[in-house]
This record gives sequence, C-alpha cells and structure tokens, in this order.
Amino acid sequence: MWLPPTPPSAPQTWSLYLSFWWLWAAQIRMNLWYGRGGLSTTRYWIWKARQAEAQEQLWTDPKGYYFCNIVTVLPEAQGRGVGRALMEEVIGYADREGVWCYLESSRREPNVAIYEKFGFELAKEMDCKDGEGEGSQIKLYCMLREPRKGAAEAE
Repeated sequence: MWLPPTPPSAPQTWSLYLSFWWLWAAQIRMNLWYGRGGLSTTRYWIWKARQAEAQEQLWTDPKGYYFCNIVTVLPEAQGRGVGRALMEEVIGYADREGVWCYLESSRREPNVAIYEKFGFELAKEMDCKDGEGEGSQIKLYCMLREPRKGAAEAE
C-alpha cells in the first residue's frame, strides 16, 4: 500500500487521517489472523516513535514523499512480476511528478537488495528496542528513492 505525498507544512486531511487508522486496523487484523510479527502494542508504539524520528530527519523535500507502507505478494504468486508491477506503477507517478519515494524494510536480506534494483538507497537503520535479551530489538531499514529525471519524457 502506497500513501500519497503530502507536504510537511500541509495540515493532515481527514481522508489521510482515516487511511492511517484503516491501515493500522488492517495490520492488527492481519497480525491476529496470520500470527506474524508477534503482535505487541508496546512494540507498535516504539516503532511509530522511531518512524517519526526517522521521517523528521529524512523527509526534507517540501513536496512530500510517496510512502510505500507495505508490499506483499502471496508465495504462490512470487516470481511472476506482481511485486515489480506494484512498485513500478507508483514509482512511475513519482518520477513524472518529481517526487521522492520512501519505504521501511523489516529485513536487510534480501529486501534491501531488491529495493535497490528499483533505485532505492539505504538512508538509515532504525533500531526499535523493547526490553533486554534476544528478540527484544528489531532493526528496520529506511530507504529513499530520488525521482529520475527524464522519466516523463521517456514515456
């Protein structure tokens, strides 16, 4: 799911506010249904705090950023170009509009290398720590993609 660019100075619209809550509820539902990620509201709020810090540091363009919040492809559909199509559709918009793209990956391998093929560059490693011991720290990888000039003319 890609979120549209919003200038940092612009007030948050109701539709964007509601889409964030809808996304949050959908993620909770998926975690409950599939058991992914060890559902923890404490970890969720730690992640949201680290995310806000990272975005404040990295999001410097006044036009805003296309934010790739989540991309998933069912295992039986992987390797058929579905993920590529999901990425390229919005990246094309971003290039034509001259807007940066941003994403956070929960895995360095193989995800960072995959996103680099789309032009993303690793910008920051984000540590989300919840207590001590094994499994208490999650590392996320913040990646940025600069719009490619001339993409609009190539189409």
